[in-house]
Parts: sequence; structure tokens; C-alpha cells
Amino acid sequence: MLIIKYDFHSHTDYSDGVLTPTELVNRAAERQVKMLAISDHDSISGLYEAEQAIQTNQLELKLVNSIELSVKSDFGEVHIVGLNINPEEVTLVEAISRQQTLRWTRAKQIADKLESLNVTGVFEYLQSNCRQVVTRSHIARSLVELKHVKDMQQAFKKYLGKKGRVKVAAEWIEMSDAINLIHQAGGLAILAHPTRYPMSNRKLTYLIEEFKIAEGDAMEVSYPSLAPDKQAWLYQLLDKHQLLASAGSDFHYPDLKWSDLGHFKPVNPEVPHVLHHL
Repeated sequence: MLIIKYDFHSHTDYSDGVLTPTELVNRAAERQVKMLAISDHDSISGLYEAEQAIQTNQLELKLVNSIELSVKSDFGEVHIVGLNINPEEVTLVEAISRQQTLRWTRAKQIADKLESLNVTGVFEYLQSNCRQVVTRSHIARSLVELKHVKDMQQAFKKYLGKKGRVKVAAEWIEMSDAINLIHQAGGLAILAHPTRYPMSNRKLTYLIEEFKIAEGDAMEVSYPSLAPDKQAWLYQLLDKHQLLASAGSDFHYPDLKWSDLGHFKPVNPEVPHVLHHL
């Protein structure tokens, strides 16, 4: 297999990234990434700006249209990357619109609960500072900017995390429905960063089995902060369930060098890879 530098997981400011799509593709080209998937949370809006920037600036970069869907499984919330989708597929576009509405409804509920704790100004901040999709990271950032907490870590620990004071359940689509949507849009369904979910190895094993039963296609087996022993274990599960390999930086912020674009360990070239299907 011809090895090229790629990154199949990145974010722009249309979701919880910092860079605009134009800034992101320019950064990818500077780092000699040849294939880039922009996989914003529940958003495809950045793809159009990114493609236009590639053409205008004549970048040697192939954009792979993608999205990262938040879904519910029997083991909690997980994220599924839809790689190489048709962003104009009607059913997918309608589902994305519903997901975005659910996100803003949840954000308003969280802001109202924070208001009851005399933590004010959050929803107004979100309305002014979110380009499209609102996430808990945006809410945490608002708490920092409004000086209710000292940093993002404290925002999650005190208010938004598992043991925080403010809880509003997320109403995401079922994992099987998300996989079906991705397939209808001509894409590959990829289980994103599997070791980052707050679950035991045993539950993660069951999750991957559930993902395969739902006809998921691939799993990320290389991304920043993935320990070598965990990666070896993921390779075993990949082989067991006959899934394709994928990889990406999950890029959000330019000041985090360990998660920069294209920055992750190479995937074993002998493993079946999503590159074979693009």
C-alpha cells in the first residue's frame, strides 16, 4: 500500500475546534498532510469553506467529507465518524439538523440550571460565541471567560462533569441509526477513539461487538495519547471483528503539539485500512 500522510479526524470552529476551515486546511498543507477529513460534531457546514479554500489556494490536499456523530449505545455516549460521506444526502442533512437543535435545547437547560446557582450569562455567551454547534466544551469555556471558574478542568469538575452539580441527559440517536445514516450517505462508519470512553475494558469489548453487529465498518487504532499496550489490544479486537483501521489526531487546538494535524503513530501497513476504500 502506498503510504501517504493523512488525518481522518479533525475539527473546525463550526463545532468545538478553534480554527476556521480555511485555517485548518492551510495548517494541514503546511504539515504536508495529503488527505484530511474534517469531522465536526454534528455539522457538515465547514466542508464547503474548506473545499473552496483548497481550490483558491491551490493546496496539494484532498478533502475527505466527514462528520462525527454523537450517539447513544448500551454502554453510554460514543462518537461515530462518518468518513467520505455525501454531505448533500437528504436523510443525513435532516438528522444533523435535529442533532443541532437537541444540542441547543440541552445547552439552554444547562444554562438555566447554572442560572439557578447564580452562575449567570452562560447562554448569552454561547449565542454570541458559537458559530453553529454548541458542545459542553463551549459551556466550559464560557464559565472560564465569565470568570465563574479558573479553568476548563474546574468547569467540568464543579459543574459539567460526571460528579458536577449540573446534569442534563443528552438525547442522541441510536448507534445503529447513525451507522445506517452514514451508509445511506455513501460513507464508512468508524468508531472514534475507543479507549477514551469512561468504561472498563470489558464494556469496551462489548461496545465494539455491538458496533460490529450494527454493521460498523472501522475503528480508530491510532490517535494521540493512546498507550502502546492499548493500541496492541485494539489491533486484536480489530482483527477479531474484521474491522478496518482508521487514524487521526482529533485536532481541536493549534497550541496542543501532541495532537497536531497528522501527529499520531503510523498504522501497521499489513492491517486492512479505510484508505483501501477511499
